[in-house]
Amino acid sequence: MEHTTVIHMFCILILTSAQILNNEFYSADIYPALDTRSFVILSFFGLVVIFLLRSKGVLDSNPTKSLLSLLLLCYVTFPLVLAIITAILAGGSLNYVEVVLLLPVLIAASIMGKIAGICMATVCTTLLFVYGIYNKLPVAFIFESNLIVISMMYVIAWFIGGITEIESENRAQLKASIDSLKKEIIQRKKAEERLSKLNVAVEQSPSIVVITDLHGYIEYVNKKFTTVTGYLPKEVINRNFSDLRIDFLSREQFNQIWRDVAAGKELDGTVYNKKKNGDIFWESVNICPIRNSDGIVTHVLRLSEDVTEAKRMEKEMIRLDRLNLIGEMAAGLGHEIRNPMTSVRGFLQLFSSKKEFQNYKNYFVLMINELDRANSIISDYLSMDKDKIIVLEPKSLSHIIETIGPKIRLDAKKSGKKIVYLLEKLPPLLLDEKEIKQLIFNLVRNGLEAMKPGQTLTIKTYVEGTTAVLAVQDQGSGIKPEIMDKIGTPFFTTKDHGTGLGLAICYSIAKRHKAAIDIETGAHGTTFFVRFNLEQ
Repeated sequence: MEHTTVIHMFCILILTSAQILNNEFYSADIYPALDTRSFVILSFFGLVVIFLLRSKGVLDSNPTKSLLSLLLLCYVTFPLVLAIITAILAGGSLNYVEVVLLLPVLIAASIMGKIAGICMATVCTTLLFVYGIYNKLPVAFIFESNLIVISMMYVIAWFIGGITEIESENRAQLKASIDSLKKEIIQRKKAEERLSKLNVAVEQSPSIVVITDLHGYIEYVNKKFTTVTGYLPKEVINRNFSDLRIDFLSREQFNQIWRDVAAGKELDGTVYNKKKNGDIFWESVNICPIRNSDGIVTHVLRLSEDVTEAKRMEKEMIRLDRLNLIGEMAAGLGHEIRNPMTSVRGFLQLFSSKKEFQNYKNYFVLMINELDRANSIISDYLSMDKDKIIVLEPKSLSHIIETIGPKIRLDAKKSGKKIVYLLEKLPPLLLDEKEIKQLIFNLVRNGLEAMKPGQTLTIKTYVEGTTAVLAVQDQGSGIKPEIMDKIGTPFFTTKDHGTGLGLAICYSIAKRHKAAIDIETGAHGTTFFVRFNLEQ
């Protein structure tokens, strides 16, 4: 529409100038476009052509390519028609005709390119000769006088058409780039959505996820890492993972693991590690490399699961199996061993009372004491029998502790240590009083032996949820992590003169009472918790 309107106005200007300069300005003979109705009709026609041309996108989607070509032909021909009408009405002035005929060439070249512009220049040149011959001018004169104009027509057609084609190519490239950019944006959005889903999956994963660089410096941890270890992401990002582990591996061994993974190896195993609060936990670990699109290892992925409870249950099963085996052996062999020992002890007592053996009495007493010690060990064996019959009666746990309090204080006083009681009133529990006294004596004896003179052992009872708790807390140096799993194993002891049966007996007694024993240990001491179920 813009080209048509410009041609209209320009032709009106040329026609009016020609009429005035030729003294032929008569309103009845002026170019029809000056008539309002004619101008509106021609403008409307141009509007329709332009509207259809602007609907090119719709036409491109249909197979009627000839319709589009027809519209383009109408669009570039319309200025030619206006120029011819103007030239006719302008009268015999060839100068005006020359100027007017430049306009269709310009429009054709700017719309359809070089070829259309040259074709239109040829048509306009022909019209120029026809117009001159019609006005009875010599052909040579027409050619000589219009050589510059004709040359200008072809130059305009070539130059403007070239610019148009370049612009068309640029537009096509721009459209292709925009389409490609749109596709890339769509692909990136899909990739971002997938990445978001993966991020949620990793964040909510029940496994501990840690990503480090090839030197072990942490770049990412998920929520489970914080839940298990207690470290916040901001506390560990950019720190070396070796700073967070317990020292069961040397720094060089740790670095070697990372170097192996960086070389493409995948490692797995079960290790124990350290939480922020110092607690030890077991984890099943898988360490594997992360490669980029070129297959080069760029990061290390460490996946792990907290298997502390599973490890504890496994160790408990092993311990119980050992206890059961020992209990069965004790039950089967106890009486067979005790009977000969009783006979031997009786003869030793008899010999020690005879005058002829008085010089050897000290040896007899020593042998009798050792036999008594062996008999005591056998009694401890028998006390671990899982099928041992116990008598359960409603008893107050705090009251039982009070009854043996003087004996406990006496033992502590002999070794220069102190006892503190923090006993609450507890609901009655179904207990075998004799066995519970033995459990308390064994725990107290262990605590006293772990402390130095002047330190304090605390015995507490209290209710925690649905359990009644007996806690024996010492101020010793704690239990080493590497022997924690051996606690309660028969014959395992760190003492010079111990049998390794004291805690094993405690675990057996607790099991017969359907109680559980937990241990908390650290550099400032160890606490044994015996938890009895109140809902008996």
